[in-house]
Amino acid sequence: MPCIKQIALLALLLCHGGSAATIIVVRHADRMSGMSANALLSPAGEERARQLADVLKDANIQRIYVTEVRRTQQTAEPLAERLHRKPIVIAKKDMDKLVNQLQNLGANETVLVVGHADTVPEIVERLGGGPVAAMRDDEYDRMMVVYTGAGGKTRPLTLRYGKPSP
Repeated sequence: MPCIKQIALLALLLCHGGSAATIIVVRHADRMSGMSANALLSPAGEERARQLADVLKDANIQRIYVTEVRRTQQTAEPLAERLHRKPIVIAKKDMDKLVNQLQNLGANETVLVVGHADTVPEIVERLGGGPVAAMRDDEYDRMMVVYTGAGGKTRPLTLRYGKPSP
């Protein structure tokens, strides 16, 4: 069950009323065991994807970005279906294209990015969120929220959702 305190904080920040873009960055949900590059979500990952949709259902998400890797798409699927949004696929290796699109969001736009353990910290850092701790291989519950305001001022926030990672 998501932490009520964190959800309330996220809701408060998403309703801040300023002219900032809000970028929510998560790693894909829990994958099947094994290190296959094409590993799909595990049953726990499917549940985490549903929990993500529950947490973000009222966050006014206008766009959802995923990579070509199926598990990122599976993670975004419950929210995309609920919001009737078609995820935008950007290749994992094309970080420049993704960051450029995120840096050019309109004021008050809110988007979700579903990435990977190696891309989540990089995305947040490249958006100006400062150094971000690397993600452990078994860490699936971190949610990074980045606000990009006027004058290039960026504020990152780390939250957790779903079942805590070990």
